[in-house]
Amino acid sequence: MKKLFLVLCCALALLPPSAGLSREKPAGAPPLVFVLPPVEDISIMYEKFLPLKEYLEQATSQQIVLKIAQNYQEAIEDIGTGRAQLAYLDPSAYCEARHLHDVIPLVKTIRNGSSTYRSVIVTRKDSGISRIVEARGKRLALGNASSSSSSLIPAAMFKEVGIGLKDFSSVDYLEQEDRIALSVLTRHHDIGGLSERVARKYLDDGLRIIEESEAIPQYTLCASPRLSPALRSAVRQALIAVNRKTTPSLIEKMKDIDGFTSAEDRDFDVVRVMIKNLTGKNYLTYGKKSIKVAILPLYSAITLFDRFDPLMRYLSQKTGYEFKLVIPKDFEGFYDTVKRGEVQFSYSNPYIYILLADKGYLSAFANTAIETSGNIFRGIIITRADSPIRTIEDLRGKRVMAVSYKSAGGFLAQKLLLAEKGIDVFKDLHMSEGKRQEKVILNVYRKNVDAGFVRETSLSVLKEEIDLHKIRIVARTPYIANWPFAATPGTDPKVVEEVKSDLLNLRDDRILRAAEIRRFIAASDRDFDGLRRRIK
Repeated sequence: MKKLFLVLCCALALLPPSAGLSREKPAGAPPLVFVLPPVEDISIMYEKFLPLKEYLEQATSQQIVLKIAQNYQEAIEDIGTGRAQLAYLDPSAYCEARHLHDVIPLVKTIRNGSSTYRSVIVTRKDSGISRIVEARGKRLALGNASSSSSSLIPAAMFKEVGIGLKDFSSVDYLEQEDRIALSVLTRHHDIGGLSERVARKYLDDGLRIIEESEAIPQYTLCASPRLSPALRSAVRQALIAVNRKTTPSLIEKMKDIDGFTSAEDRDFDVVRVMIKNLTGKNYLTYGKKSIKVAILPLYSAITLFDRFDPLMRYLSQKTGYEFKLVIPKDFEGFYDTVKRGEVQFSYSNPYIYILLADKGYLSAFANTAIETSGNIFRGIIITRADSPIRTIEDLRGKRVMAVSYKSAGGFLAQKLLLAEKGIDVFKDLHMSEGKRQEKVILNVYRKNVDAGFVRETSLSVLKEEIDLHKIRIVARTPYIANWPFAATPGTDPKVVEEVKSDLLNLRDDRILRAAEIRRFIAASDRDFDGLRRRIK
């Protein structure tokens, strides 16, 4: 009976205005089409969104027709070409729709009290796969290629541990996330990527989550730019009013949706950076009042956004400008971005700062004090626990991977330490670059190299992905100066002074903890002369 009811509801939702849907509307008023991508089974999608459709019809006095798109591409095309006026899109699909058709974000979904969610990597409990690093060569199930939760984010998670999609024996795109879970459970695929929300429905059936992503923005309900501002505002206000106190019956019918909160386009910049780094497609945009801050890509884009976007929003609120992160693909990309003057500020290790400052590209005005060691940090030399390497002298003739030859904690600190022992890293070792802290650690873990140079705090980033007991620290370097906040030559001096004041006066623990910073302290270029002398 329930299935029959849902089928009837689906049919009614698709009926034209003349069929008498909802209540009588003004003559000639066309219905709004609300398009949904096929995230879950169609009957489940209708069951969740029919109550919301009816609520919005009452709140806006506007008839609404639900449409389940065949795939994400159809949903994007519908909202972009005007065949639909409202759409419910995941972050990646929204970014594409915004770039192609200038759609307008209205609200983000709230689930379990949060406007963010996580993607997960899953396998069967009896598969023998316990960590994401063991996925190479397996059969992978993903959703739609335009989906954040079941394609983009899982691909980024695999990339962080050095696994590309070409490294799987097969990759199949199954569109719906329920199909991914079921395909893994029925052994058609060994491993799958999907949203945590859908994955948890199948844990009792034998599915196991082996990796979670960082938090990313929830699905957004967006509007066509052709929809009138008045109607967009009415829909937004009606959705924001949805909560367990004012609309308890609606919340109950929507099952796992707790409400909605306002959405800004900048909320999705983290997804745009991932899309750019994975596919080369650039959906990033900057307004006339945008101030760009380049962050050295020490870790993944998601990690860096989680850490520093609160700081950017703080500076935006204090100055009236729109501060936005710029996260290049690697260390060399960061260096070139600053050198070309494409940003107003930079935040990097002191070695790259010195390289750029000595050529007139940067000027430091603040430094950071981190939680563990004040305004200094250090590097480490690592190897496998079962390696015969026990001392620095044992590194001679060995294959050693550094993060980058421009990395302070992942190369310079170790180079200086070895030089004091009479070891020239380029003459006495077989050096290579990994570009990322995680890649160096993983190559040591997989025995692709004999040893690695990384920043001391970087091991904690992979504590869930690998068994850290299999990694041994051979040596720790002396401490060096921490990361400076610096300005490029073309930046307005008044803006620099305002940013400096705002950073030095920052006391919001939430912002500081997110960035893993204890406080900002005043600095000048002279503070790095000691490190300059050591380098020379």
